[in-house]
Amino acid sequence: MKDTHTHFSRDAVSDGAKTLGLVLTVLILCAGFLVGLCWFLRPEKSETEKRELTKFPTFTMESFLSGEFTDQISLWYADTFPGREGFIKVYHGIESLFGIRGEQFQQGSIGDLVPDGPMDPNTPIDRPTNGGESGEQVGGYYLSGDTAYELYSFSQSGAQTYAALMNEAARLTAGKAKVYDLIIPLHYTYALGAGVQDSMSLPDAGKVIPYMYSGMNDDVHTVDVYAALMAHRDEYIYFRTDHHWTATGAYYACEAFCKQAGITPTPLSSYEKLSFGGFLGTLYSKTGQPSAMGKNPDVVEAYIPKGTNDEYIYDANGGDRTRYQGGVVRRDTDRFYQAAASKYNCFLMGDHPLIEIHNENISADRKGTTVLLVKESFGNAFAPFLVDSYEHVFVVDYRYYNGTLTELVNDKGVDDVIFLNNVVATTGGARLSEMEDFIQ
Repeated sequence: MKDTHTHFSRDAVSDGAKTLGLVLTVLILCAGFLVGLCWFLRPEKSETEKRELTKFPTFTMESFLSGEFTDQISLWYADTFPGREGFIKVYHGIESLFGIRGEQFQQGSIGDLVPDGPMDPNTPIDRPTNGGESGEQVGGYYLSGDTAYELYSFSQSGAQTYAALMNEAARLTAGKAKVYDLIIPLHYTYALGAGVQDSMSLPDAGKVIPYMYSGMNDDVHTVDVYAALMAHRDEYIYFRTDHHWTATGAYYACEAFCKQAGITPTPLSSYEKLSFGGFLGTLYSKTGQPSAMGKNPDVVEAYIPKGTNDEYIYDANGGDRTRYQGGVVRRDTDRFYQAAASKYNCFLMGDHPLIEIHNENISADRKGTTVLLVKESFGNAFAPFLVDSYEHVFVVDYRYYNGTLTELVNDKGVDDVIFLNNVVATTGGARLSEMEDFIQ
């Protein structure tokens, strides 16, 4: 009898807990539904996304009978849910920890064909002959052993829009600052053989980037990052488990920029180098955490600027200025960013709307020089190499910053503006819309 009573009591407690859980779940869902019905709480505009939200549809018998009216109500309900801005900011905050935002990843569609011209006839067209033959495509990614590659689909309209935005940036800053544009290829460009790339209809970066550059006028100074990285394609210039390039790859791009801008680049060998092991990046998580990648994580190498390692971070509106010593490259990354996925945040402490760096130890011939780096997350590993070439370095992430290009150029006395985007960001969608909002 005692055992039976005990068994009965445990079952009763278990059933009671399940019932309580069910009741609480229903209450939470009902509360959310009731909040959603509060018309006066519904936003009409998204400051985060910089757009007007869906409006409540106008009733017509035709739209009602076709089902369009109810579909529009569903869209309105989801798009204007009270508190959506808070949820979006939390989501973007989580994404920023991994150095990505929004449409960074493509889904492997074939995309548009790259036109044969016009393009710069002096651009070297060189593709690897082998690599990746034993791999497989998984959605918008390609897996080969312990390495994953993000794939890319070319958009002709996106490329033309991107070129037009660079021309507009040069027009707006004419007589004040020089505009430079750096388009960064993806890892597959250098690591996968031409046959593998062709089998997946991947666009050839050796044609894509010159095509985009050919749409820019002479006031936009384009930098051939494609060729600069191709010369070092056998080195560790991209991560295996993450979609970003390494600091070494970023250095070669900065070296190419410096040579074109008439600046003597600081030798890579002269920097103090730090290494942070155990990095498992975005491609590791996006491809289902393959065991081969998990057993062989990346190492994040970072180079400490000589002049200063301090930075000031601003919010999206240019306020709340906060100084971080050792913020350009975090020496204590292994302690400060312990998660295996967050090691890339050693650069600039991750993505921020606006950062400024002042090098009081700049050489005499570079005194008074100011640069503005306009970037997405690929620019984080690039920015530290600018510190020893300019007295004042401003880094703006156009995805988060609410100000404009002309305001920054005028307020900061900018000499050079560098636009740095990986090739996916030039495709279209949110990135081009955000760039357009900034280039004013």
